[in-house]
Amino acid sequence: MRAERALHSLFPRQEGAQYWFRAATGETSVACSGLATRMPPEPVTLRTTFHCFSTTKPITALAVLQLVAEGSVALDEPLTTYLPELPYRNGATVRQVLSHQAGLPNPMPLAWVHTDADHASFDASAFVDRVLGENPRCESAGQRVRYSNVGFLLLGWLVDVLTKRSYSDYVRDRILDAVGCNGGSGEPYLGFDIPKGRHATAYTRRWSGLGLFIALLPDDARLRTNEGAWIRYRPFHLNGAAYGGLKGNAFGWAPLLTALATCDPRLLAPAGYEAFFEPQTLASGRPTGHALAWFTGRCAGHDYLCHAGGGPGYGAEIRLYPSLQAASLLLTNTTIIRDARLLDRLDASWLPSRARRA
Repeated sequence: MRAERALHSLFPRQEGAQYWFRAATGETSVACSGLATRMPPEPVTLRTTFHCFSTTKPITALAVLQLVAEGSVALDEPLTTYLPELPYRNGATVRQVLSHQAGLPNPMPLAWVHTDADHASFDASAFVDRVLGENPRCESAGQRVRYSNVGFLLLGWLVDVLTKRSYSDYVRDRILDAVGCNGGSGEPYLGFDIPKGRHATAYTRRWSGLGLFIALLPDDARLRTNEGAWIRYRPFHLNGAAYGGLKGNAFGWAPLLTALATCDPRLLAPAGYEAFFEPQTLASGRPTGHALAWFTGRCAGHDYLCHAGGGPGYGAEIRLYPSLQAASLLLTNTTIIRDARLLDRLDASWLPSRARRA
């Protein structure tokens, strides 16, 4: 009940949400609140799924690290070694791309979407070509942190090229299925499709700053409509699976986050996890606040790795506490476009105090 009350406090307008955690003891808990659809009203349940947006990025990094383990990629080799067609000639390494210090551009991605009806015919290769053509310039690598969706779009392309299969197929087979994200009870789901009949509808409050901004964009009736006090989005996908394409629910994420928190050898060897979780520095030696794909932080005296995801109609956060072998997740169907660290407010209720563990 405490988790449900906390969710209602975070989302007082009946925004839909799921929250899951795995404590240091191995205990797990999940809570739901709010509405998956407003008209007609349907509550969020454990089977409800959500867009997960940029929480996909650490999973892309995991795929790259598996290729590193196989000898197909070297973290400190320039990305252009593997993708010589790229216009970016600043010597940025795979490691620098993974830790957002490659100097790559990051154009506004709000228009980088297509409808679910268009998904089967969407040309992902043409999209990459267009993005590179419109954004050919880069900065020096290793000088500052500059978050980049383009970087992870290119890492998805890297997986395509080196595995000779699609990024989404590789992630499904080598990561999601390897730890059982879509098996067991509770109708778990984590993948790149939109599950029929149980996916939460996406909403943005019309009278919010973001809602007013969206109202000024050229209207695309295929993507959104007004529904009372809310902008309602029709089913859609991001144009690049590797920077934000996952959809899922708490029970779908739970096996993967548990595997990462416990350093499950089905995904990586110990050295791979060490590389995955190690804080990165700039060329000057200054800390970046990032590991490979992860942001870093501290809550209730415990270090964590995290990533948020946000965009039209949804928000998500995933988090690992490696020293505790603990993890947490938040999914919602309201627009969040900043790294709000909402899990700080939810996780504090179950994280052990440092004094108690001493």
